Amino acid sequence: MLRRFILPALLVAAGATTVLSLQGATPTFFDDDPIWEEPVTVDATLAARYEPDLVYQSLEGLLGRARPSGLRAANLNTVDEVPDGPFYVNRAGRRPLTPETVARAANTDSGPADGPWTVVSAKSDGVTPGFTIRDSAKGLWFIKFDPPGWRAMATGTEVVAAKLFWAAGYHTVEYHIAQLQASRLTIGDGATITPAGETERPMVPSDISRLLARAGRDADGSYRVIISRAAPGRPVGRIRFAGTRADDPNDVVPHEDRRELRAYRVFAAWLNHVDAKGINSLATLVTENGRTFIRRYLLDFGSVLGSAATGPREGWEGYEELVERPGDIAKRALGLGLVTPEWRRIDWYEAPAVGRLPRSHDTWNPDRWAPHIMNPAFHNMRADDAFWAAEKMAAITEPMIAAAVAEGAFGNPEAERELLRTILERRARILEAYLPRVNPVVRPELSGSGLAFENAAVAAGVAKAPSGYRAQWSRFDNTTGQATPLTETTAQGPVLPVPALDGLEFVQVAVSATGAPVPTWERPVTLHFRRVAGAWRLVGLIRMP
Repeated sequence: MLRRFILPALLVAAGATTVLSLQGATPTFFDDDPIWEEPVTVDATLAARYEPDLVYQSLEGLLGRARPSGLRAANLNTVDEVPDGPFYVNRAGRRPLTPETVARAANTDSGPADGPWTVVSAKSDGVTPGFTIRDSAKGLWFIKFDPPGWRAMATGTEVVAAKLFWAAGYHTVEYHIAQLQASRLTIGDGATITPAGETERPMVPSDISRLLARAGRDADGSYRVIISRAAPGRPVGRIRFAGTRADDPNDVVPHEDRRELRAYRVFAAWLNHVDAKGINSLATLVTENGRTFIRRYLLDFGSVLGSAATGPREGWEGYEELVERPGDIAKRALGLGLVTPEWRRIDWYEAPAVGRLPRSHDTWNPDRWAPHIMNPAFHNMRADDAFWAAEKMAAITEPMIAAAVAEGAFGNPEAERELLRTILERRARILEAYLPRVNPVVRPELSGSGLAFENAAVAAGVAKAPSGYRAQWSRFDNTTGQATPLTETTAQGPVLPVPALDGLEFVQVAVSATGAPVPTWERPVTLHFRRVAGAWRLVGLIRMP
C-alpha cells in the first residue's frame, strides 16, 4: 500500500527493530484503503533546476545495464493500481473517456491569443527551428515546424501522440496546429540567440529569416506549425528514470520501481517512441490546494510512429538500440553476414504527411521493441506492469484513437488511414502479448449473488476462456494478516458462488482458472474484501507477489 512509501525512511530513522515492531501492530488495511491519490505530505519549496547529463545518461543506458530487479512496483495502492499523483493520473479504464475528450486531451482553449507573437528566444541548434513566444495575453508558448518536404509529419504526429499519452494517463501539455505568417513574429526586448559556433547575442530580424529558411513552407508563404503551451509552474528539470530527487521530499520511491515509468515502455512501444528519455520530459514546481510539489510531464513527441522529426523514421528504429544487443551481434557473426535483420525485410508505406510506416505488424513482437537507449525503469518492467499498461490501452478504443488521429490534421486521407491502421495493429499485438501473460482477473465485485469479475484477455478477444474458475475462500484477520481457510467454490464462468460469510468483516479470496489456455492463469489472484455498511468493498488485490 502507499504507506509502504515511508518504510525506507523509517528504517534509517528508527532502526529495523523498531520498524518491525511497528509493523506487527499495524493493520494490513486501513479505513481509507484503497488510496487513489498519492499523498503530498511536505512542500517541495527547495527544489532546484536539474538538467540531465545526456552523455552520462546515454553511456549509463547503453553500457551500465544491470539485471532486472524482479521486484514488484513499489508505488501501488492496495488494489494493485497506481494512484493519481505527480507522474500519472488514472484516465483510460477508470474515468469515462469519449472520442471528444481524447481529441481535446489537455487543451483548455483554441491556442494563443489573437495578435502578434513576441519572440522570447529561439532554438538555433539542431536541424529544425523553434521559437519561444508570448502571445498578446502574455501566455508562453513554444513553436515547432515540419521539415521541408514533409508537411504535417512532425507536427501532426506529435499532436496524435500527445493525445494518446494523455488518454493513457500521463501528464502532457496543450498542443495546437496552426498556420504562421512570418510577419506575425516580432522580436521581444531582451530576446537573445546563440548561433552555432557563436556566443550569445541579441536577436535580430535576420535570425528569424535564417531559422525559417530551414522549415517547411507552404505555397502561400505561411508555415504549418505545432504550438504547445508552457507547462504550469516553475521548471525544475526533467524526469529521472532511476533513483529519486534529493530536493523533493515527496519523491521516496525509486523511479525504476514506479509502475507508470516501467509501463511507459509499453506505451512507448505502441507509438514507437524510440526517443523516450529524460530530455523529452519536464518537471515543474506547482502549487495546488495549498501544497507545493513537483509534477512531471512527457513532452516532445515529434519522433514517434513514422516520423523522426527531421525526416521519415529510419527502418532500424524500434528494432535495434543505438548499440546492438550482444545476442544480435552473435547471430550475425555466426550467420557470416547471411542473417538479415527483421527491419530490412519490412514492406514500408511512405508519405510526406506521416513519414515511413510498416505496411503490416503481423509479426511485430513488442517484447523485442527497442528504444534508442533502454533506461532502468524500462529494464525493470515485469509482466504485471506490462499487463497494467495493456489493460489501460484496451480501454482506449478505436473511435478514441481515430479522434486523436483526426486532430493531427494531416490533409491526406490515405496517410491518415495508414497511420490509424498502424496504431491499431500495434495495439492489437500488445494486447495479445501482455494481457494473457498473467492471471487476467480484473474488476472483481462481491455480493450475495456471487463473486463476479472479468477476464481482461478474454474480454479483449486475445485468449480463449478457460473451462472454469476456482475460488479458495478464507477468513482474514486484518490485525495479524493471517488467513484461515473456509472452503472452495467453482464455476464455469466468471461468477463464483459465495459461501456463508456471516459475521466476517474481512474475507480473502484466491481466484484462479481451471483448464486455462495459459498456465499462469492457474496462479491465483489474491483478493481482499471488507464489509462496509452491509456491502463488500474491494480493499486488496495482488496479481503477482
